Amino acid sequence: MLPEQLPPTPILDRLLTRGDQISTPAGTLETLLLERFGLPAETGTAPYALKADDPRWDEQGWWLHAEPVHLRADLDRLRLYDSRHLDIEPAEARALADAFNAHFAGDGLRLCAPSPQRWYLHAENPPRITTHPLSEVAGRSIEPFLPTGDDARRWAGLMNEAQMLFHQHPVNQAREAAGRPAINGLWTWGGGRWAAIERPADLAAIYADLPLATGLATAAEVPILAPTADALRLQLQGDHLLIQHACQSAVLDADAPAWCEAVAALDAELAPALDALRNGRLAALVVDTGDGSRHRFRRSALPRFRRRGKPLAARVATTATGPS
Repeated sequence: MLPEQLPPTPILDRLLTRGDQISTPAGTLETLLLERFGLPAETGTAPYALKADDPRWDEQGWWLHAEPVHLRADLDRLRLYDSRHLDIEPAEARALADAFNAHFAGDGLRLCAPSPQRWYLHAENPPRITTHPLSEVAGRSIEPFLPTGDDARRWAGLMNEAQMLFHQHPVNQAREAAGRPAINGLWTWGGGRWAAIERPADLAAIYADLPLATGLATAAEVPILAPTADALRLQLQGDHLLIQHACQSAVLDADAPAWCEAVAALDAELAPALDALRNGRLAALVVDTGDGSRHRFRRSALPRFRRRGKPLAARVATTATGPS
């Protein structure tokens, strides 16, 4: 994407060029959320997302994300497409989960699908594996991201067995007959157990509709508010965390128009916060871009001339062409 294709982003440009830049480790949205709630990067995220998708869940057992995916052969590789591209119907999810549970009952595995797009796997005997988030592999070859660890070979065998089971299932036969991509695999990651989280002392509320974020907030007893720009016009006490993940979805899809739309929406959402900063209702505004940089913008930065930071268009140009 060329910088001139970007929509105007005056608020983001001001934050990126005049704010104080703080170097941070680059990470996924998942690791950034864990960090904000004071948790180590290896914390299992599945139980917290499950709690958001199924508030009646009893918080017991060891769970993995078990994302329904379409695996497509691409030369000598398998490329993964996540559920955003599959339009899974609730009845399809239930049928495949029931077939999985009947087949793998003897292995101590149980699949549940509280949302057609997000599934979870309970394991009586937690496997000793290291996994990668779906966001790292979506749209890519799965080979570099397969689980590793003492139980990796056995786990790969179980997941291959699940692929064969799904391939033969009437749900996928019907989908393929209709020209729809098969739900022919599970991407497992983020295993762990539910535990209450100590509430971050400075976190007053979050604005989010992302299951992991709302699940972590539930565990930490942090209020959850709708992620609307109007909410940021209110008098703010303490830190408020706004999560905007439409940009990530566009990046995963390599969808430049969708990314431009998401960036424009984010710029509009930040305008009320900048007004609150200007009027003294907000002490600071921090933007974490997830690429190893965090930008803190205080009221004192409002009259600054441009500093060393780059506006969004320049950052896009650097990404497209490589460092100069």
